[in-house]
Amino acid sequence: MQSPITSVWRASAVFVVGVCSCHGERPTHQSAHEPVQEARATLHTVHAFIGATVFDGTGRDVMPDSVIIVTDDRITAVGTVATVKIPDSAQRIDVGGKWIIPGLIDSHIHFFQSSGLYTRPDIINMSELQSYDDELTSLKEGNTPLLKRYVASGVTSVVDMGGPFWNFDVRDHANGSTLTPRVAVSGPLISTVDRNILDRGDPPIIRASNPEHAKRLVRAQLLRKPDLVKVWYIVGTDGNVTTSAPILGAVIEEAHGAGVRVAVHATQLEAARLAVRHGADILVHSVDDEVVDEAFVTLLKASGVIYITTLVAYEGYADVLGDQVALIPSEERLGDPVAIDSWSAIKHPTGLIARDERSKGWWQKLATRFPRMQENLRRIHNGGVTVAAGTDAGNIGTLHGPSMHRELQRWVEAGISPADAIVGATRNAARVFSKDPQMGTIEPNKLADFLIVGADPIADIHNLTAIERVVLRGHIIDPSTIIPANPRWVVQQQVEAYNARDLERFAALYAAHASIVDDQGRTIARGRSDIRAVFSKVFAESPELQCVITERMCTDETVVDHELVTGLRGRATPIRAIASYQVKDGLIEKVTFLARN
Repeated sequence: MQSPITSVWRASAVFVVGVCSCHGERPTHQSAHEPVQEARATLHTVHAFIGATVFDGTGRDVMPDSVIIVTDDRITAVGTVATVKIPDSAQRIDVGGKWIIPGLIDSHIHFFQSSGLYTRPDIINMSELQSYDDELTSLKEGNTPLLKRYVASGVTSVVDMGGPFWNFDVRDHANGSTLTPRVAVSGPLISTVDRNILDRGDPPIIRASNPEHAKRLVRAQLLRKPDLVKVWYIVGTDGNVTTSAPILGAVIEEAHGAGVRVAVHATQLEAARLAVRHGADILVHSVDDEVVDEAFVTLLKASGVIYITTLVAYEGYADVLGDQVALIPSEERLGDPVAIDSWSAIKHPTGLIARDERSKGWWQKLATRFPRMQENLRRIHNGGVTVAAGTDAGNIGTLHGPSMHRELQRWVEAGISPADAIVGATRNAARVFSKDPQMGTIEPNKLADFLIVGADPIADIHNLTAIERVVLRGHIIDPSTIIPANPRWVVQQQVEAYNARDLERFAALYAAHASIVDDQGRTIARGRSDIRAVFSKVFAESPELQCVITERMCTDETVVDHELVTGLRGRATPIRAIASYQVKDGLIEKVTFLARN
């Protein structure tokens, strides 16, 4: 028998799919005086989420035994079981034992970057292996799966901090859909340096040659109604932070005159100080060149500037270019497999040459900056400044979606409490998204964007990855149905189940029609029930069974493992095998042993 919560969640999942297939475009809004509005008032969808512990993102204490009433896409009541009257029309959803927090908001991403090794030829040029034109084509054609990775990761809103004008099209598409996060964007980065290698007719970065040119660039963006204007304030090799100050001032003057806020990339302390004094509203990165002083912290607080951290962007570059990637579990499961697989090309001679010639050791210096950035996070947070979580996702090594969990884990490692880290990724990040945010906290009249989590994220930030349902625009979504798990992760889960001799978990990772074929072309097992029967015997007879992966190669839906198996009954020496796994929609469809001895 299904529990009430299971029944409602399944019904809601079906409803969401129906909405997506029938209403891909933004719905038409009716004016308040039209008769249709009155008729619709009787057709509200009301959900009552009952019994969870709520962390509302405001900084208040958690609320156990809570009730959240959602009417259509808005929260209409929040309180305890004893204080909130549940409407008779509400669908009651039992979330006892769960935790509810606001949906996460990544306040710094880039749609024009894939996270893969080919996405920033201005930093490391790998065009001998894949052209930048092909990279951009893949990004434009694949932005829907990219967006869904955010929702599957519990990120219900994102802020794109600069890119081509087609960013605005992504915003329009995402904000008119159901299974995609809410999106705010800025247009092309107005820069103090050239990045011509990225220009394919719609450049993501445009150098302003003088203050008047900078103002024209702002006016061109205003035609598309940007949520922010972004300045890429790169200090020259002479170290003089004031050289481009007139351009910065011109951008801020023009944007503020139109009521649009300005976000500034300024990673050196003195450049960041200059940006704030010129009127910047948001600093989009951590200061990385020195430890911030008390005067700077005071300036940030007095100016009301929001400080975005992007700790993991530095880590991502250092890990990929140094060939030392260690993904966290949510990244393994939800990260774009094409981007992840591309990182291995750094070991190709082309990659090594490009890294060493173009970056000139830059990537090696990043590791030394990371502790300083964490120290600055502590100082600025403790100084009462609004600090927002952002990842700079899309840059090499920083995955769209699950990298937010790595970012928050790095906050906690820096000494920030899990509760404050979550506020940084919800209420504070919402203030980057909008001057008047309608999301980021769980309060009456706010948008119904929140997460139902299976474990206490306030006790341990790692529990935040235990997302059981995402509520977005009032729809209840099973995150496991949004996008298939990464084939690499699926195969690794199968290996771990094999080593644990967990038969049910092992068999569940295979498709119903899956097959396993040996190196002679003979079918060992066909269908999940047959696989269960074969491995039930193997697991029972070989209690010391272990499989170690000595090498793994991945391409799209294929994973090839070099395996070393020990502990098999009747076999005194290890088995060395090469197994090819075909994975589709998150399940293994076929295993073919290519070699075995």
